[in-house]
Amino acid sequence: MSKIVFWSPLHGQGQTSNMHILALILSLLYKKKILLMQTHISMNNLEGPLVGKNVGIDGSIDDNIFQDIGLDAAVMYSRINMLNKNTLESCCITFPETSLLLLPGTEIKNREIFEQDIGRNIFKVIEDIEKYVDIVMIDANSGNNDLSFKMISSTDLTVINLTQRRYVLDTFFQEYAGRFDFGKVFFLIGNYDKNSGYNISNFQKKYRKYLGKNNSGVIPYSTRYLDALNECELLKMVRNVLNIKRFAEISSFGRMFIKKIKPGRFQNDETEYFFYQACQSAEKIVTKLNLAENKSFMKRRGA
Repeated sequence: MSKIVFWSPLHGQGQTSNMHILALILSLLYKKKILLMQTHISMNNLEGPLVGKNVGIDGSIDDNIFQDIGLDAAVMYSRINMLNKNTLESCCITFPETSLLLLPGTEIKNREIFEQDIGRNIFKVIEDIEKYVDIVMIDANSGNNDLSFKMISSTDLTVINLTQRRYVLDTFFQEYAGRFDFGKVFFLIGNYDKNSGYNISNFQKKYRKYLGKNNSGVIPYSTRYLDALNECELLKMVRNVLNIKRFAEISSFGRMFIKKIKPGRFQNDETEYFFYQACQSAEKIVTKLNLAENKSFMKRRGA
């Protein structure tokens, strides 16, 4: 249905952890069927916080939870036109009482083989996957990566992950700004500190040509969230904080948080402030995706 590519100008900007929290909010709270996947060969932490181990880490056959699943298996099924709903789910790790699918990354170590086997086939794989989920969320390689920019050119939305470091901002706006369709971009500031002079309001003023209130958001720093990532208990932590059972019938949890408490109450509660802002960012992303889908629908009708 929709594709979101997560990208950043430099590695290590919190891109994967930003994708984690937004995926969980969209899955648990908005009831979207989400598939998480990545296009990295190494240096990625997509799987670990959810299942306790990252793809590509050596281990015995008995404890290799990624054996015969993941992106490599999905490519194989797609090549022979057999990547349907059942085979897709057999390639993924699922989580009880959620609509979340995790497609682990490749176990190929050689870059040339990766480009031949995965790079040439991944677009058909994603096209097949889109038939069975609401949103495909893709953790792409950062920087000037050919595969990443090919995916960005065909995606519904690119989430550009930035931080409040001036070097990161300068790198993006000086080297990459000209390569994006800003109608299909959402700026996300991770590890956000509201007390910094480099806050979102000042960003929107300084870079008003690119950033506005509707296409930018923040994911604040949270000690509890960081601990959950490190302890591989991310899903449990998010469930507990959001109190899923109590709010199971509410579809828009950004609005739920607004209704529940006023923003000013978050000033001294790091965890609630984190989730409030993460839900706000998720709400904006859903709105942008809905607008994009409506535009596509109107074009198909010839309006």
